Amino acid sequence: MKTTERKISIGNKNVFQSEPFEPASNFFSGFVGRESELRMIIAAWISGDYSLPMSPLLIGEPGVGKNRLIYERAQKTGSQLYIFQGHEDVTAEDLACSVRFSDQSANVMDYMLSPLVTAMYNGGICFIDEIGKIRPRALALLVSVLDERRYIDSTLLGERIHAHPGFRFVAATNTNDINLLPEFILSRMRPQIDIGYPAKSEIDNIIRNQCTGMKKEVDHLIDLFWALWEEHTNTFGNIAPRDAIYLFGLASKLSAYDTAGGDGAYMAAKAYNSYQIPKELSHTGIRPAHLESAFHKLFTDRATKTG
Repeated sequence: MKTTERKISIGNKNVFQSEPFEPASNFFSGFVGRESELRMIIAAWISGDYSLPMSPLLIGEPGVGKNRLIYERAQKTGSQLYIFQGHEDVTAEDLACSVRFSDQSANVMDYMLSPLVTAMYNGGICFIDEIGKIRPRALALLVSVLDERRYIDSTLLGERIHAHPGFRFVAATNTNDINLLPEFILSRMRPQIDIGYPAKSEIDNIIRNQCTGMKKEVDHLIDLFWALWEEHTNTFGNIAPRDAIYLFGLASKLSAYDTAGGDGAYMAAKAYNSYQIPKELSHTGIRPAHLESAFHKLFTDRATKTG
C-alpha cells in the first residue's frame, strides 16, 4: 500500500492524518468463500462520469466475517483502509476532526483528522464498524458524505473537505443493531448485504487454511470438531468463522505448550518474547485431546456460566 504524510495543511491549519490499517499477509491470507458478497461490494463501488459509487452496509451476527471481507478487498486492491470503530459515545465532530495537546508544546493543540476524513482526503476506503451503535445525532454528519455532495463540514477545522474521486465507504452492523440506524442513513447505505453463517464446506476450508502445517490428521480433527459442535448445539453448522478460528488456534497453542516442554519450559523463560510460538510448532501436532480441551473451554464452559 502507498504511504502518505501524516502532517498536511488544510486551509491555514496544519493537521495530522489518521493511520491506515494494513492487514498483515501472514494473518490475513487464504481467504475462503464469500464470492457473491465480494462481487456485490465491488459492483457497488464502481463509478463513472455519470454514476457515483454506492455505500454498502454489511449486516450479520458477530464473528461471521464482515470485517474480514473489507480487509480482503483492501489487501487485494492495495487501497488504504481507514477504520472507525463505532460506539455509543461517538460525537459528530469525532467523525470529522478532534484535537490533542501537541508533542512540541503543552500550549499548542494539534488537529487530528478522523479515519473518515483521512480516507476522503486521500481517496482510500473508510470502514465504519459497529455503525449501528453510533447515535443518530452524530450520524447526521454523514448525510453529505453518502449522497451526491460527497463532502463533510468540520466545525472544529472551519473547513469543508470534499472527497477524492477514489474515496469509497462501507460500514457494518450487527443484526441486533440494524433497527437503531435512522432512516436518513439507511436510505443512503445501499446495497444492504446480509452476511450469514458460511456453509460447512467453507468452515472446513477455513480450518484447513489455518492448519497449513498439518496434513492427514486435519481431516480427522475436523470430523471431531463437527461431532463436538453437533453434540453441543444439536445442529450441524451455523458456527461463526471467528469461533472456529479461535478454537483451532487455542488447540494449536495447547499443542505448542506441550511440545515446547510445558510448565518447565515456560516458567524458566525470561526473555521478553518468552511466549512466542516457534514457527515450526505453529498449528502442528494438534491431538484430539487438545481440540476437546479447547472446545470445552471456549464453548461448554461458557454455556455453563451463562445458563
